[in-house]
Amino acid sequence: MNVARPRSVIIGVVGLLLLAAWGSAEAQMRPASAELVRATGRVDILPKGQTAWVPANVGARLVEGDQVRALAGGAADLTLPDGSTILVAENSRFAVAKLNYDATSRDRDASFHVVVGKVRAQVSTAAVSVVRARQSNFNISTPNGVAAVRGTIVIVAYNPATRENLTFVFPSPGQAASAARVTFVNRQGQSVTITGNNYVRQTPGQPPSAPQPVSNLPAAVQNALQTAENQSTAGASELITIQVTIPSAQETQNIVGAGGGDPTIVTITDPTGGLPAPPNEPRDPSRNTPQNPPPPLVCPDGQVGQPPNCSPPPVCPDGLFGRPPNCTQCGSPPCGG
Repeated sequence: MNVARPRSVIIGVVGLLLLAAWGSAEAQMRPASAELVRATGRVDILPKGQTAWVPANVGARLVEGDQVRALAGGAADLTLPDGSTILVAENSRFAVAKLNYDATSRDRDASFHVVVGKVRAQVSTAAVSVVRARQSNFNISTPNGVAAVRGTIVIVAYNPATRENLTFVFPSPGQAASAARVTFVNRQGQSVTITGNNYVRQTPGQPPSAPQPVSNLPAAVQNALQTAENQSTAGASELITIQVTIPSAQETQNIVGAGGGDPTIVTITDPTGGLPAPPNEPRDPSRNTPQNPPPPLVCPDGQVGQPPNCSPPPVCPDGLFGRPPNCTQCGSPPCGG
């Protein structure tokens, strides 16, 4: 009894300290803001609860519920307290659904929404709190679904005219392509994880497509992805209309949760039919197959020719013996083949 009592006291004290640390970590998460650090062309802000767009000025801070739009020829650059950056391309409208940050643990809870157009986010890798032991949230939603970002570069585009959603993933500088991961979940809970240098398409009511290499796109499209260029949604009514639907951060998180959070990575294969190269095997950039060629195909035993044109071996005509083309008449019985 004398030994058990001090031990139970120690365990209780440790438990109280952990609970206190947990409460402290939760308490330090505070509402934060996204700072507008660059604006070119026509850029406006719609503060939460307001009914009129106002010109955006460098240094403006967007908080939960605020929206920013960049019209034709315009663009806006935002920075977040964790070091992440967001580019709002021309003909785009972007909303802050939630932005909380803990400066001590670098934990974050961030949800954004693309109403129309294209945004490019370079998301910093979050420092995971010891007590909470989880990767922090960073979600970008569209009317079709949610891109859950794990610390990499993601480009999210939505066109209300076609109702098409595009999600592109690129590795951050110094990051391996396989480590760059974004999970897209549609509103039906169907999900796919995209690794670096790949993208997926998705339309309402349909599952996300299989990831495809960005390199399959025309060079002009690949180049435009990394810029503020975005002509596809020019003149969209969503750029003008005041009242639009912005999902809450909880709704966004529910969609991510319905998709399993972070499913297994989908294996990427060349859509042209090429085989994926084994690990560390160099690839010939002019081909879709590995540099080491596969073994030659041969016909099954008992058949001749070259696959796929295999056939039984030929035989000599009736009355002749031997094997074509060396067929002869029987000179003296018995004769055989």
